[in-house]
Amino acid sequence: MTESPINISVYEGSLLSVRSTGSSKDRLHRMVGAARRKAELQPQWKIGELPLKYRCSSCSNYLRFPIQFENCGHHVCSSCLPDIIRVASRCPTCQQPIAKDKITNANDLEKEVQNLEVYCGYKIKGCDWFGILHDFSVHLETCRFMLTNCLNGCGVKFERRFLSKHQTEDCVKRMIDCEFCHTKIIFEDEISHFSACSEFRIPCPNQCSTKNFPRSQLKNHLDTECLKQEISCPFNDCGCEYRGYRAAFVQHMKESSDSHLSLAGKTISIQKQLIKLYEERSNEQKIYIDLLSRKVNALEKTYGAQYIWRIDNYHEKFQEAHTNKKPTLYSPTFLTSRHGYFLGLSICLFGDGKAKGKYVSLFICIHRGDYDALLSWPFSHRVTFTLLDQNEDVNNRRHLSCSVKPNVCKENNPFLDRPIAERNASFGCPRFAELDAMTKCNYVKDDAIFIKVELDSEEMINI
Repeated sequence: MTESPINISVYEGSLLSVRSTGSSKDRLHRMVGAARRKAELQPQWKIGELPLKYRCSSCSNYLRFPIQFENCGHHVCSSCLPDIIRVASRCPTCQQPIAKDKITNANDLEKEVQNLEVYCGYKIKGCDWFGILHDFSVHLETCRFMLTNCLNGCGVKFERRFLSKHQTEDCVKRMIDCEFCHTKIIFEDEISHFSACSEFRIPCPNQCSTKNFPRSQLKNHLDTECLKQEISCPFNDCGCEYRGYRAAFVQHMKESSDSHLSLAGKTISIQKQLIKLYEERSNEQKIYIDLLSRKVNALEKTYGAQYIWRIDNYHEKFQEAHTNKKPTLYSPTFLTSRHGYFLGLSICLFGDGKAKGKYVSLFICIHRGDYDALLSWPFSHRVTFTLLDQNEDVNNRRHLSCSVKPNVCKENNPFLDRPIAERNASFGCPRFAELDAMTKCNYVKDDAIFIKVELDSEEMINI
């Protein structure tokens, strides 16, 4: 309960609340609540016809939360007051003008009305409830004669006493068990379910017996058991055109054994010829596949996702790096594929930064390329550097490798993003190989070394 602007108590469903401040949606909801009272079930009064002193002169129903006009002493429901003020602002009984500051709650009259003795409005149907008006609404919540809606949502209204019968026998939306597959289904869907139920019993379409078969087993019955099912001869592929009932099939096999043998011999001869043709065609395909394989290998060598950098005059260039005359060497640029990333290598033979004097440092750099707009950025492909062992005995070669998987994050954008300038900053392996290891094995031969770089192309975009 809330307080109205004229100090009259406002109850849920009161039209006074409709005139109070609030959204149009709230006002409409309250108007519907007020109108609902006029349609609700009325009790039967023990005293017979309801005396006028207990009746609202506006809605003609019994007074609910009555208010009194002090000027004339008449009463109306608090839910009727806003409508009266809005239309004429006069007492509906005596037409005397209403003063908003002369309206009070009639609490004593409310108690008197609520203590009137009443019968249930469904007494005519057989309800024997008797009590006071105050308890009437509580009774209606359990009254067996009260109309209620189906809990399953079928749309039917019925007296509450018939609820159990409706839900178990009459409701078209009640759940039932399929008598064949025992699945839970809605009653109104039973016919459509039977049309697809795998256990629904149906007769053989050939009427071979009076027995009915589960739908899921009917195909097996027709394929293997039904004596009235028409079937083709097993030698149909060989040329036998016989087709008849399964019951007569044994007789056909006995009578046609010689012709079947002849047909089988002809079929075998034809199959041998076909096999020979298939072998010839297969050999032609192998030759063509080998040709394509050689072409692919040639393309991979030219445009594969790998590059081998040969560095000549190794000892001279090592001394230049040692004396800091030329600490860094740069490879020619190369593509990872015909339309791939444009990359370049750099090497510090005497090391770089903290690795100087201890390790060979090897790096890779992304250059601005002609096809960058078609590629995926930032660059995220694993890079593997390999110092190749030039041992003449291939089986004893011990290549030295190091892999780098770019860490895609904001801090690494200068290294991995699409180049804006001619090239990005370099990244790679500052401690690629110990300087002492360069003289071991056969990494340096004929005063030259080979550096191989490979990129994981598995996730690269195909253009």
